[in-house]
Amino acid sequence: MRTRTWFAGLAAGAALLAGGSVTTAQAAPSVDTGGGEPPNWTPSGTQSCSSHSHRDIDPGGGQTVSTQTLRRSGPHNTCGSNQVHSTAVDYHCYTYNESNNGWTYVTVRATGAQGWVYDGNLTNGGSNERC
Repeated sequence: MRTRTWFAGLAAGAALLAGGSVTTAQAAPSVDTGGGEPPNWTPSGTQSCSSHSHRDIDPGGGQTVSTQTLRRSGPHNTCGSNQVHSTAVDYHCYTYNESNNGWTYVTVRATGAQGWVYDGNLTNGGSNERC
């Protein structure tokens, strides 16, 4: 990231020195393809992994995008994680974390393991029921 920012700054500086104008474009946030991380602009650090309550109020379920999708102890990319190892999951409810990323609390059907999965890693976008 720092390298790309440095080159963008170098190009903008060169354009200004040459008498041109500079228009900057914001890069679109990346979408995770199965590793369990929300878009790369999510702040990390001090978010609490246990401060978000959940309850099983959604009778629906869905699929994760990969058996390597991560389920986490809290709805943050800094919380402890394990792979789901199976794509079929039952939904409990969803929440938004402090970075405004949507996460769904799930039960993995094959193992009974539970945890938070980033909604971008669920094929139908996650639960319809807010926690």
